Amino acid sequence: MAKKKVTLYIEDTEIKLLTSNGHKINKWASFSLEPSLVHDGAIQDEVKVAQAIKELFRLQKVSTKKVTVALSGLNSIFRVISLPVLPPKMLPEAIINEASRVIPRPLEEVYLSHQVISSNQGETRIFLTAYPRTLTDTLMRTLSKAGLKTTVMDLAPLALARCVNEPRAVLVHAWLSNLDIVILADRLPQVVRSISLSGEEMTVEEKSSAIAEELNRTVSFYNSNRKSSPLDNTVPVYVSGDLVQEELLWQSFTLELADYTISPISPPVEAPEVFSPSQYMVNIGLALKGALPGKADSNHSIIDMNILPEAYLPPSFSWYRILVPVAAVCAIGGLFYIWLMIQDVGNDITKIEGETSAVNARANQIRSEISPIRTAIAEQKDLNAPLTGQIDTLEKEIDSTQQLASVFNQTADTFLQDLANINADIPELFTLKPDGVTLSSVTADGSAFNLEGSANTENDIYEYARALRSSERFSMVNVNGISERENEDGVLYTFNIVVQ
Repeated sequence: MAKKKVTLYIEDTEIKLLTSNGHKINKWASFSLEPSLVHDGAIQDEVKVAQAIKELFRLQKVSTKKVTVALSGLNSIFRVISLPVLPPKMLPEAIINEASRVIPRPLEEVYLSHQVISSNQGETRIFLTAYPRTLTDTLMRTLSKAGLKTTVMDLAPLALARCVNEPRAVLVHAWLSNLDIVILADRLPQVVRSISLSGEEMTVEEKSSAIAEELNRTVSFYNSNRKSSPLDNTVPVYVSGDLVQEELLWQSFTLELADYTISPISPPVEAPEVFSPSQYMVNIGLALKGALPGKADSNHSIIDMNILPEAYLPPSFSWYRILVPVAAVCAIGGLFYIWLMIQDVGNDITKIEGETSAVNARANQIRSEISPIRTAIAEQKDLNAPLTGQIDTLEKEIDSTQQLASVFNQTADTFLQDLANINADIPELFTLKPDGVTLSSVTADGSAFNLEGSANTENDIYEYARALRSSERFSMVNVNGISERENEDGVLYTFNIVVQ
C-alpha cells in the first residue's frame, strides 16, 4: 500500500499544498500570500510565511508534519558532466573539483547535488545541479518555524520534467512572473532555464511574446550545442500554469508558435474531475518522486535525486550507540578474569627474578665487548661530517627548485583556465546581440567583460542586457552608461555594459 505523501511548494504569491497516495491525488489547496513576502522564490519574511503555512495546514486539517518540498529553479545551474570511473570514496572529491570548473559561481555560495546517470567504457556520466545556499537555508528555517520537517527536497524544473512520458519534448511552465523551460532528451533534462519575467504588469500579448521568445532562445541554444540531433517543430511542446489556465494567453501563445504541436501536460495521476493539474504541476512532480516505473520502455525523466543538503539530513542509525553498553558489560567480566590471571602471574614472578640475575651478568659481559665497537663508530662519524653538510646544502637547493616549479605550474594552469573561459564566453556575447546593436569593443578583466558599442534605440540596448542576464553563462550584467549623439543618419546611442 502506497504511503501518504504531503507536498509543499512556496511561490511568490501563494503556497500550494497537495496530498497523495501513490499516483492518486487526495487533497489540494492554495493559500495567498501578502505581496513582498516572497520574491523570485526567495522568502523575505520567514515568520509570516511560516504562519501562513500553519494556517493552510489548519484549514485543510492536515496533521502530517513530514513534507516533501520544492525549491524554485531561479539562479540554479544544471550540467551533465563526465568523469573517469573512480572508486566510490574518490567520486565526491572529483565531482567538487569538476563543479569548480563548470559552475560559474563560487562553490561556497551554492549547494551541490548529483546523480550518476551511467558508468561504462571507463566513463561515468553525472547529472549535476548547483542551487543557492541562501534560498535553501531560508526555506528550511521557515519550515522549522512552521513545525514541519522534510527529508526530501527537489528543484521545481526537475519535478516538472517527471510529469511527461516522452522521449523528446519541450516543457513550458508559466506562473505569474516566473517561467520554467525544460528540454527533455534521452530521459534527461538536457537544458533547464528558470527565468523571472518583468516585474511590471504585462498585457496578454506581451507575456505571450516574452514566453515564446524565451522558448525559441532555449531551443536555439540547445540546437547550437547538438548539431547532430537538433530539435525541430515536430518535437511536442507541453505547457502548464497560466498558459493553460488563461484562455486568452493560450490562444496568443499557440498563435505565436503556430508551427509547433502544443498541448497541456497530462501527468500520470488519478484525480477528481474538478482538480486542475496545471496549477499544481510542481506538487504533482514531487508526489511522483520515487513512484514512476523504471522500465526500459518508459520515457519519464530518470533524474530523481534528493537535493536536501547533507547538513539537513537526519542522523543515520548507528550500531555504536547500541554496542557501547554491551561492550561495557563484557569489559567488566573481562576485568574479573584478568584479576584471576594476575594471581597466577604473581607466583611466577619469584621464579623469574632468580633467572634475571644470571641474565644481568651476561649483559655486563656484552657491554664490555661493545665499548671498542662504539669507539670505532664515533671515529667514522667524524670522517662523514663534511659529507653530511654538503648533502644538506644540495637538498635545500633541490627543495627551492621544486617550489619554483610548482609556482610556475600553478600560474600556467590558472592562465590557461582563464583563457578557456574567455574563449567560451566571447561567442555568447555576440550570439545574444540583437540586430540593432553593434559591438565596437570587448575587453576582458579577470572574469568580467567590458562591452562598448552603439545601437539604433535605447530599447535595443536594454534588450541586449536582458538577453545577457537570461544566459546561463553570466551571473552579473550592469548597464553602466548610455549616451546619445547625432550623426548623418539621425540619433545614435552608445553604451557601456559590464558582464561577469
